[in-house]
Amino acid sequence: MRRCQMGLLLCLLLCLGGLTLRAQDAPSIPTDPPSWDGTTRFTVLILGMDRRPNARDNLNARTDVIVLASYDPQTRSIGLLHFPRDLFMPTPDKGLPVRINTLLVLGERQLENYGPFYAMKTLQYNLGMYIDGYVAFDFVAFIRVIDALGGVVIDVPYTINDQSYPDMNYGYEPFFLARGVHTLDGRTALKYVRTRHGDNDYGRGQRQLQVMQAVRDRLANPAVLQSLVRQAPQLLRDLQGHVYSNIPPELLMFLGLVMIEQNASITTGAINQRNTFEYFVQGEGYVRVPDRNRLVEELTRTFGADYWR
Repeated sequence: MRRCQMGLLLCLLLCLGGLTLRAQDAPSIPTDPPSWDGTTRFTVLILGMDRRPNARDNLNARTDVIVLASYDPQTRSIGLLHFPRDLFMPTPDKGLPVRINTLLVLGERQLENYGPFYAMKTLQYNLGMYIDGYVAFDFVAFIRVIDALGGVVIDVPYTINDQSYPDMNYGYEPFFLARGVHTLDGRTALKYVRTRHGDNDYGRGQRQLQVMQAVRDRLANPAVLQSLVRQAPQLLRDLQGHVYSNIPPELLMFLGLVMIEQNASITTGAINQRNTFEYFVQGEGYVRVPDRNRLVEELTRTFGADYWR
C-alpha cells in the first residue's frame, strides 16, 4: 500500500431479493497505483477515520466521513456525494447489508491494508460507478491540514450547543458555536464536522461537505498556496502515519491544481431520507438502505448523466 502524505447497474434489489451471489476472488491489494490521462473522469473515495491521537498506525478504524469525490475534466465539474455512516449496503462478497462505516474494519479483518479497497469495491458494486482511488485520514491529519491553510471560513447556519461532544480521550467536551460567519481552526473545524447531538448524521454530512468546499476555497487563494508550499516539508513529516492513499502524491497534487486553475464548479449531493428506505436486517433491526431508482437520480444530479463512465 502506498501512503500519501499530502491532499454495472445497482445490485441492491437483487441482493435484498435473496439471489445467490457469485463467489468472489480472494482479497488482494492492487500493486499498480491509479493513473490519469487528464481527459477522463477521476473518482476518489474520501474516508475520515474515527481514530484518536496515539492510536496504532493502521487502517483498522471505523469511518466518520464517507464522501465520493469525482472530477469530470470535460465539464470542469466536481461532484461530492456524502454517505451517512449508519447507511447499510450489501457487500460484493457476502451480499448481506452492512453498516458502511465498518467497511474499513471488515476489509482489514480479511487482509491488512485491504480495508480501503473493500470499501471501494462495495461502493462500486452498489453504485455502478468506477472508483479510481482512495484517501483515508485521521483526526490528527484533519487538524493539521486545516491549520496549515490558516483555518477555513464557515457560515454556521444555526447555533450549535453540544454538551455531549466526544473528546479525544473517549470523554466529553462541551462544544458551543454561535450562528454566523467564523474562521475555524483545525480543532474547531473537527468539532464542527463531528458534532451531531443537535441534529443527526444527515446534518453532519452537510457540515462535512461545507468544510470540504471551504478547503477548496482556501486553496484557490494564491497566498494560501504559497504558504502551504513553504510549510510542505514540516507538513509532510506531521502527516506521516496519519494519511493513507493508493494515489501517488504527485498525481493528487496535479489533480488539485488542475481543478483550481480551471475553476471547476462543485455540486454536492447526499444519501439521506429521500433516497433510502427502511429494511430489516437480522441482528440489526430496521436500517436504511439505498432506494435504487432514487439513488440513480442523486448520482446523476451530483455527477452528471455519464457518472458511470
